[in-house]
Amino acid sequence: MNIVLIGFRGAGKSSLAEILSKKLSMKVISSDDLIEKQENKTVQEIVVENGWKYFREVEASIIEKISDEDESVIDTGGGVVENPLNIDHLRIRGFLVYVSAGLKDIKNRVMHDSTRPKLNPLLNIEDDIVFAFNRRAPMYEEFMDFRVNTSTHSIEECAQQIIKEIEK
Repeated sequence: MNIVLIGFRGAGKSSLAEILSKKLSMKVISSDDLIEKQENKTVQEIVVENGWKYFREVEASIIEKISDEDESVIDTGGGVVENPLNIDHLRIRGFLVYVSAGLKDIKNRVMHDSTRPKLNPLLNIEDDIVFAFNRRAPMYEEFMDFRVNTSTHSIEECAQQIIKEIEK
């Protein structure tokens, strides 16, 4: 079984993946890292040069490949839920954990991170975050098997909650 982390950018998926990996002796697979490696570009460069549609196509291809993995912590990009096929693939061997955080915390964590491309170039960064957050939150809720909240609990506490849940 894989532990698949879904949630908005800045929620803490990557930090949580590292802690879970150590505690459970599982490898971490980052879909964004694999995309960057395959394309030999950063996510931001891919989006600027080829657009979000292209990025989502590459992401879907990567998700399909990593869904064959087992005993891994899969750290997905925030938009993985935009394509229901991604979720179908990740569910094959995955327990989907929604790593949530409050909008205020998300904004504080990502507002000044220039490595994260805006999702809608027509909006300012704050409106872009709010719009995408509100659009995706119901998708995360729909697809999750379990939820942790990094606004109300530390990353360490969230890891313990996940471990406790999967050991049931």
